[in-house]
Amino acid sequence: MWTTIGEATECLDYQRVPVSKEERAKRLGNIPYYGANGLVDYIDDYIFDEPLVLVVEDETFVGREKPFSYKITGKTWVNNHAHILRSNGCVDIDYLNYSLWYYPFTPLTTGTTGRRKLTKSALISAPYVLPPLPEQHRIVTKIEELFTQLDAGVELLKKVKAKLKRYRQAVLKAAVEGNLTKEWREANQGELEPASVLLERILNQRREKWEAEQLAKMKAQGKTPKDDSWKLKYKEPTAPDTSDLPELPDEWVWVTMEMLTIQGPQNGIYLPKSDYGSGIPILRIDDFQDNFSRSSCELNLVRATTDDIERYSLSEDDLVINRVNSPSHLGKCLVVTDKHIPSLFESNMMRLHLSSFYKVLFAAYYLRSVIGKSRLISNAKWAVNQASINQTDVGNTAIPLLPIEEQQKVIEDVTVSKSLPFLKP
Repeated sequence: MWTTIGEATECLDYQRVPVSKEERAKRLGNIPYYGANGLVDYIDDYIFDEPLVLVVEDETFVGREKPFSYKITGKTWVNNHAHILRSNGCVDIDYLNYSLWYYPFTPLTTGTTGRRKLTKSALISAPYVLPPLPEQHRIVTKIEELFTQLDAGVELLKKVKAKLKRYRQAVLKAAVEGNLTKEWREANQGELEPASVLLERILNQRREKWEAEQLAKMKAQGKTPKDDSWKLKYKEPTAPDTSDLPELPDEWVWVTMEMLTIQGPQNGIYLPKSDYGSGIPILRIDDFQDNFSRSSCELNLVRATTDDIERYSLSEDDLVINRVNSPSHLGKCLVVTDKHIPSLFESNMMRLHLSSFYKVLFAAYYLRSVIGKSRLISNAKWAVNQASINQTDVGNTAIPLLPIEEQQKVIEDVTVSKSLPFLKP
């Protein structure tokens, strides 16, 4: 039947007693002290000693995801930010709580700011559906049965997620150490270009790109080189120290990220908060993880100059690496695809572009593996709740170079044969 909340309950707001934080510090105890959103503190005395339902009085109502009510039992103290309801005998206390969790209170509130107020009169006069007590008990039993199943499902999902994470790392480990493609490599022995020969092509490509860029700069300045002496300014990339690196398959060699990079690394752009809200999409560190990324149309917008857009726009097959973050997320990476374009990238990440003879997706797999990430962040600078790596750290990171055909085979085995969508860029 239809009634009101006030007719089904007794409101005990008159018994509420707020206690300041300073006063509570002088009255330490083990009695729960409750407010609008749940447990606030503990205190040395109690006002109530019975099952009650508390309803938010003044808090965020618009867009709220948390329930509006919760149940308390035993010895408790309640402040003046929550209404207190006691069953009058015609309503089961658990049914009362569940039925008010997401009651449409917001239209009944007053105020114009985010923090609105549900007055006592609005609460107790609100219409309320009251089934017979036996029906209430059946509803509560069913809800709690479903909650039990839900809890079991959540625990199962946690276990499955942990197993998937271990499986993912096992696949990545096998991929970057050569075990995943061992049989394929043996079947194609003698037909693959050795990685040492491929490295020469990569280094030549790297030098040629640098020379082309230098010539373009000189031309823009109206200069013409008299001879080739300017080429001596080219800096050869640093080779890795292999003394502590594990053995690779015969066809593979160790290189550094710097040896594979033909553009970058380049840190992203910093713009003040006041520039955000309209303009061009910009990639931020919470827009990608190793298992997902937001598309350009889902990104925040920022106002940037034409020069900044030209300098910091992402291109397909760019490799973006997070350079400043919490230790657990430092070094996460993203392979840029057409879904991320157009967009700029923020200053807490860097981007680089690898040689066309090296599959950027294989590089991402390697950097996401335990062994790859540990090398990437081995020289990280640590601060409170935050760590960072710089361009030199990235450039010096040791990484395997394998025949380009085998790079492609690894990618296929990981993303297709193994059917692991969470490994995709």
